[in-house]
Amino acid sequence: MANPPLSIDHSYEQFYAQRAGLRVYPTEFVVRTFLAKYPKLDFRKPQAGERVLDVAFGDGRNTVFLCDQGYAVSGIEITEGIVQQTAQRLARLGHQADLRVGRNSRMPFDSNYFDYVLACHCCYYCDEGEAFADNMREYARVMKPGAWLVASVASSESYIFKGAIPLEDGSLRIQADPYGNRDGYRLHAFSSSGQIEAYLSPWFERFSFGFADNDYFGVTERLFWVVCQKRQGI
Repeated sequence: MANPPLSIDHSYEQFYAQRAGLRVYPTEFVVRTFLAKYPKLDFRKPQAGERVLDVAFGDGRNTVFLCDQGYAVSGIEITEGIVQQTAQRLARLGHQADLRVGRNSRMPFDSNYFDYVLACHCCYYCDEGEAFADNMREYARVMKPGAWLVASVASSESYIFKGAIPLEDGSLRIQADPYGNRDGYRLHAFSSSGQIEAYLSPWFERFSFGFADNDYFGVTERLFWVVCQKRQGI
């Protein structure tokens, strides 16, 4: 399987290195999904000691939150530098997690291992020569039967797709990332929750959806929140 452009690995490692000394705070949808109850959220909350994978943990903002809940936390990131930076942050806070180098489509964990997988702003990143389906197949592989996926999925109306080049597989090649990290890289986008459910149904069922339409002073972030369960027999 082909590797993505080296630039995204390097740019993200630099991005997180610049934040190494800062405090971090968990993403709101993660806190709400794991701790709160909502009428349209069909979700068994994890218990202390259950295995949770934090995909693309970045600066560790959600990793710290997951550790605080008493879960057995693992995580993957795209470079060893990011892994070490976040491991050091966790150690300063008195936490320990099993952090490894990996990618959406290649996770260094055994099959049927995790009770929960958290994919915050990351599952729709596609390496060259691969598709979003490759990511979802790998997610399902490392999840136990009946395990839960908690993810955010990009709307095609989100800021990151401004001027992006659409490709036949449903991904878009980014051209104008305001943060300078993803230009030239491919992200997959969806226009509706129904479209997401149809795409993920080979691996997952029991879907719950939310949607965020945020205007951060001119940066319009639009995302679907997705909670679903791994299909039996997958």
